[in-house]
Amino acid sequence: MKWIAVTPETRIASVVNGTIDLECGSTTNSLSRQEQVDFSHMTFVDGGSLLVKGTEKLASFQDLGGKKIAVIPGTTTDAAVRAALQKAFVNAQIVPVKDHREGLAALESGGADAYASDRVILIGLAVTAKDPAQFAIAEHYLSYEPYGFMMRRGDAPFRLAVNRVLSNLYRSGEIMQIYGRWFGKLGAPGNLLLAMYALHALPE
Repeated sequence: MKWIAVTPETRIASVVNGTIDLECGSTTNSLSRQEQVDFSHMTFVDGGSLLVKGTEKLASFQDLGGKKIAVIPGTTTDAAVRAALQKAFVNAQIVPVKDHREGLAALESGGADAYASDRVILIGLAVTAKDPAQFAIAEHYLSYEPYGFMMRRGDAPFRLAVNRVLSNLYRSGEIMQIYGRWFGKLGAPGNLLLAMYALHALPE
């Protein structure tokens, strides 16, 4: 296998133009994306949220009025934040950043009051920061984010091969070892994630 790095901006195009065969990341399976690519079984379930400084008070979404929210343009979180602001009639400034590290840096420097992304990513950013205690994650979810692996459209045998491996990982329980290696310090998987593993553990 050859590993090729992609970004949120290049990941879909890289699959479509054949640069990569399989994109393995925190990519949400959405109906609009299925117009361009195919997806594997679900690999993770998450939701969009906000990372803030611990001193910020976010009792409700209205508390974001007049604040600056950093987000990666073109992501499902970007769309969810804009929709939530519009629905709540909240006027906040969107600050575009190129990746998660830049989002965290904007929050640390005061260039943004909050960084929006998927909750598990925000947790990872917080626990690996220089001072994890200075951060907090908002309780409210902005979206539903079912992750899957992207691949080219119309290649049923390849999609089956990918799904066969995933189903076997879920059936055998080997997925728990993988989860423990990467997310173990965040705690055990929740009931929603365990249910997802069970539902996609298709029999051979």
